[in-house]
Amino acid sequence: MAHRIIFVSCWLTAIACSAVSAQECSAATTDQTCMAEETETSKQKVYPECGVYMAPSTLGETTNMGIYAGSAVQFKRGDEINWPEIAIPLLFREWGNHKVGYVDGEIWDRYIWEGQTANIETYTDTNRLDQRAVFVPGIGCTVNSIMDMCNIESTHGSHYDTAGLHRKRDPGAGASCPYHASNTTALEDIPAGAELFASYGDYWIPEIPGAQITLNATLDEAETWLRSKYYTFVKDHDHSLTDDMKESLWDFVMQDFPIYSKAFSVLPRGVKWKDVEAVMAQVEQSNDKSIVKQFIRKQSIRTIDWLNERGWCQDHIQPKVSTLPQAGHGAFATRNLPKGTVVGYSPLIHIGVHGREIFNVSFSEADPHGKRTQMDLVINYSFGHRNSTILLTPYGGMVNYINHHKQKANVKVRWPDGEKVAHKPSWLKEKTPENLKYTVEKIGLSFEYVALRDISEGEEVFMDYGDEWQAAWEEHVSNWEPVQGSENYIHRTEWKEEHVRTISELATNPYPDNLIVMCTESYGDSGQGSYTFLPVLNELPHRVYCRATKRSESKPYKYEVEMDVRINDKPYTVVVENVPEEGIFLYEKAFAADWHLPNSFRHEIMIPDELFPDIWQNGPWTEERRLYDSEADAQASVDEADAFYDDIDDDNFD
Repeated sequence: MAHRIIFVSCWLTAIACSAVSAQECSAATTDQTCMAEETETSKQKVYPECGVYMAPSTLGETTNMGIYAGSAVQFKRGDEINWPEIAIPLLFREWGNHKVGYVDGEIWDRYIWEGQTANIETYTDTNRLDQRAVFVPGIGCTVNSIMDMCNIESTHGSHYDTAGLHRKRDPGAGASCPYHASNTTALEDIPAGAELFASYGDYWIPEIPGAQITLNATLDEAETWLRSKYYTFVKDHDHSLTDDMKESLWDFVMQDFPIYSKAFSVLPRGVKWKDVEAVMAQVEQSNDKSIVKQFIRKQSIRTIDWLNERGWCQDHIQPKVSTLPQAGHGAFATRNLPKGTVVGYSPLIHIGVHGREIFNVSFSEADPHGKRTQMDLVINYSFGHRNSTILLTPYGGMVNYINHHKQKANVKVRWPDGEKVAHKPSWLKEKTPENLKYTVEKIGLSFEYVALRDISEGEEVFMDYGDEWQAAWEEHVSNWEPVQGSENYIHRTEWKEEHVRTISELATNPYPDNLIVMCTESYGDSGQGSYTFLPVLNELPHRVYCRATKRSESKPYKYEVEMDVRINDKPYTVVVENVPEEGIFLYEKAFAADWHLPNSFRHEIMIPDELFPDIWQNGPWTEERRLYDSEADAQASVDEADAFYDDIDDDNFD
C-alpha cells in the first residue's frame, strides 16, 4: 500500500496544478442522487405496509439487488428478519464447483451457500460436510456483504419437516423440500430503510469486480489514507484550490484513478468532496470514529418512499402447512392484498441450453435406492417451457412456497415493466438460449407475482403451473406405489429414543434401515491394555461406523463401542470405552431421506405461452438431445468451457 500512497500523492499534486488552468471543470454528477429526489414520484401511490424489501443494492449495479428493512417492523438486535425460509439442497453440484464440463449455469455460483449453514444432511456417511450446497431463495440468495460491517446473520439452521407426508401413503412424499425455518437474525438494531448485509467470508467478496472490500484492515487503510494523506494534502493546498477544483480532484480519485486499490473501493462513493470535508472537519480530532464506515452506513440507507418506488415488498406472504393434501408447505397472505398488488418478486437464475442435463443427477449402486438417474429437487422450483431448453429458477421472499391450483389461482407471473437492475427487456428480444448459456456474470430476468383478485389476510396463495404440469402430476398419482420398506421408515428427526441401542438390543429390536450409528474417531491408550475416548475440543466432520456393545445404566450415558477405523490404510476394529453421548450419534443414512426417493415427483413449472419469447423456442428437450452421455462429449464440453474463459481473459487483458 505504501508505494500506492506515494504514487497517489504525486498524482494529487499534478492534478491540482493542472486544475488551476481548467477552473471551469466541475465534479461530474453521480448516479446516486436518489436521497435528494426519491420522494417526488412516489407520493401519488398508496403502498401496503411492508417489513422487508428487495431493491437495487446501495453497493452499485454490479452487486445486483439487495434486501432492506421496511417500516412495518422495527428490527432490534436478536430479532428474526422476515419469515424463516426454505433451504433447498442441491445435488447437481458441489458448493465450490459447478457441474464439470458446463459453462451453462455457472451463474449459480453466486446464489448458493455451504450446506452446513442451513443444517443440510450429509452426502457421505463418514463426512458430515462433504461439499454440500444449499439454495436459500429469499434473503439468503439476495443479501449482500460488507464483510466486517455486517448487520445480520443470514441463513443459519433449518428444521426437517415434511408437513405430515409419509412415503408409505403419500404420492407427494419427496416432491417438496423438507428443510424449512432457515433463519436470518439482526446483529444490531437496524433502522427502517437500511440495507441488510451478511458475512460471506473474507475470500469471496474480493473476487467480485467493483465490490467494496470492507475488511477491517482495508477500512483502516482507507481511513488512514483519507485522513493523513488526502485531507492533509487538500488543507495544505487550500490557498490554491478553488471549490470546483477540489470537486474535480475528488471526482478523479474516485472514478478515474489509474491504479486499483482495495482501500479505494471503500472510500465515500457518490458524494461531493464538500460533504466529506464537512464530516472530516467535525471529527478531525477524534481517533475512535471512522469516517469511511460512517459514510458506508449512511449510504446504505434509503427512504421508504424510495423503496416503494424502486423495490418490491418481500413479506406479503409467509410459509405454513398448505391446505392442499399432498403439497407440504404453502404461501399465505400476511395482510390484505388488493387486486393488482405485486405479491412477490423474484429475479431468475437462468440456464440456457443444458439445464436438464445439469439438473439430472446420477446415483450409484451404493445408494439406498440403487443405481439410477433422477432430476434434482430444484427442478420442481424452476420454470421451463415445452418448446425450449431454458430453465429459470426464481429467488425472492417466500415465492417458492406458492403451490399450484388451477381453479383457485389468485396470482400469476408477469415480466416487470421497463428496465430494472435485475430485468433487461432486451433479453426477451435478443438473447437466444445459446446467448444465455454464456451469460454467466449477470442476472437479467425477473418475475412479478401479481394478485388476480383481492386476497385476504391468512388466505393461501396459489398460481397455475400449467396444463403440462397438471397432467404430469395426475399421471404420477395414478401410477404411484410406495417403495419397498416404506412402512418402517422414520426420519432421524422424528426418532424419540434418547439412548443408542446396543448390539444385543438390536438383535431383537433393530433400527429402521435408514438409520445408522456413527462415532467420533477420538481415542487413546488407557494404560490398562484398552482404549478410552478422548474429549474433542473442536467438532470435526469425520465420523466412523460403530456399534455400541455396552451402555451405562443411568444418564448421562457412557458407552463401550466397536469402531471401524483405518490404521496405516488398513481396516481395523477397535474397542473404545467411556464414549460419551456427544461421541456417538444416530444419523439418517446418506441419500435415505424422502427427497431422494426414486418415485418422487419431478417437473418444472410451466411458463405461460403468452409470456414466452419466440427467440427462446429452440425445440423441446428430449432424451435424444442429451449431449453429455459419453466421456468424449464431456471432454468436448470441458474444452469449450476452457476456450470460453480463455477468450474472457484475452478480452480483459486487451
